[in-house]
Amino acid sequence: MIYLLAASVALLSFANGANDNFKGVATLWGARRTSYAPALAWATGFTVLGSVAAVWFAAGLVAKFNGSKLLSSGVHMQMPFLVPVALAAATTVLLASRMGFPISTTHALTGGLVGAGIAAAGFSQVKFAALASGVAAPLLFSPFVALVFTLGLYPLFARVAPIGDGRDCLCVDEADLMALPVGASASAAVLAPPAVRWAKSEECQTGAEVVRVRVGDALHWLSAAAISFARGLNDTPKIAALLLVASAASAKLHFGMVVAAMALGGILGAARVARTLSHKITPMATREAVAANLVSAALVTVASFWALPVSTTHVTSGSIFGIGLLRRNQADWRRVREILLSWVATLPLGALLAAGFYWLLKF
Repeated sequence: MIYLLAASVALLSFANGANDNFKGVATLWGARRTSYAPALAWATGFTVLGSVAAVWFAAGLVAKFNGSKLLSSGVHMQMPFLVPVALAAATTVLLASRMGFPISTTHALTGGLVGAGIAAAGFSQVKFAALASGVAAPLLFSPFVALVFTLGLYPLFARVAPIGDGRDCLCVDEADLMALPVGASASAAVLAPPAVRWAKSEECQTGAEVVRVRVGDALHWLSAAAISFARGLNDTPKIAALLLVASAASAKLHFGMVVAAMALGGILGAARVARTLSHKITPMATREAVAANLVSAALVTVASFWALPVSTTHVTSGSIFGIGLLRRNQADWRRVREILLSWVATLPLGALLAAGFYWLLKF
């Protein structure tokens, strides 16, 4: 049954990539700073880096999602328990991806753990207090924290950040020759140091510059990279935990399989969720997008190091909802309601599917 578990975890990793991989770069495509393919490649690369870093820096999340913290008995170490958890979470996330809803793999996994735990050991063996304080609370409050931080920090960010209006372009002009007197009637040509200019974008495009960098675009790309890295750091150990508890093989091998399947899922299946987050919630400009990205990246990274199981989906979506509140009349609040309803349904659907898969495998 170890091969069935490995296949189930690979399917879950693929589903996670399809639903989550584009979330870090959704604002890049939404603000029309790049096209779909380069944004996807950027997200995939930095997600892989974050996943590799998780081998050393996110061990606390492995312990929270191997079932030991949520179940009183040793049932969490048995194959008939672990396989339904992975299958239920994978099915839930794949269904949402197909419908274009950005949901939380963390929610789906938590639902799977609870549903399979109840089916295998009964209600009395589930540690609901630990579930509420250690898992449910961070998951519930993280999108609101992201939304509030985005709304609260944006006015300050808009005032101090050189993005959009004003001077936001750094230019380095080509070095030029200048005459330097060396005597009464002679001079020598020397290479003058290149001029560095801080100017408006239109003033940078003179033809003399050899390097031209828009600060807003650079910050936007870097903030998207930070979210993708944080997502890999936060999500990979949660999924790998199911394999680590059941197999004595190398942890790096398990992480490698999860990372490869996540990347493949993102490359092949991210388009529907990408369109939802980038184009179907709210229009966004670079300044708003960068503020939202910085908030999301900071929250997910801090949560990963503190072993708090926040959802990258909830955090990034909460920040984008914050942009929607800044653009009240332009946001599609019907779409926001649909996304919120999908969040509410994720955990119970994962629990029901896990219980169903448990009974199917048992008999």
